[in-house]
Amino acid sequence: MIRPALQDDAAEIARVHVAAWRSSYQGLLADDFLASLSEAGYTDRWRRVIGDRASRVFVVEEPEGIVGFASGGRERAGESGFAGELYAIYIVAGAQRKGHGRELVRAVAAALREMGLRDMIVWVLRDNAPAREFYERLGGSYVRAQPITIGTTTLEEVSYGWRDLDEIRY
Repeated sequence: MIRPALQDDAAEIARVHVAAWRSSYQGLLADDFLASLSEAGYTDRWRRVIGDRASRVFVVEEPEGIVGFASGGRERAGESGFAGELYAIYIVAGAQRKGHGRELVRAVAAALREMGLRDMIVWVLRDNAPAREFYERLGGSYVRAQPITIGTTTLEEVSYGWRDLDEIRY
């Protein structure tokens, strides 16, 4: 079930966030950096994000609890040609490949439409092949690349965009 996130979901979102980073970015980011990720720190962050209402946050819930989340809102970096942005989407490894990602993107896109936004961009690590393939299957078009520093590691991130939210292929 996909639903809007509540303040009370912050700890579970943080648990998913940390677990997904540790599994998705193993080998891309330093092991000590991934080990240092704190569910408590992310819980505080997600409480703020959910509470500020500038972002829209959605969770996917299975009987055992929250297994994924996504957030989006207005584009944050001044990227030309895009007013909306998918900020984050993470699903724990055991719940992937069940259609949750597509449904979370659908929920964020609907929220962007409600905000009066008609397009969307997302940034993804260049070397995160599964995520890139996911956005390509959804019909995202490559926009550009730029460097990003996470912890002490400098990587390259690439962006995918949809000039019209109606062009997303679910």
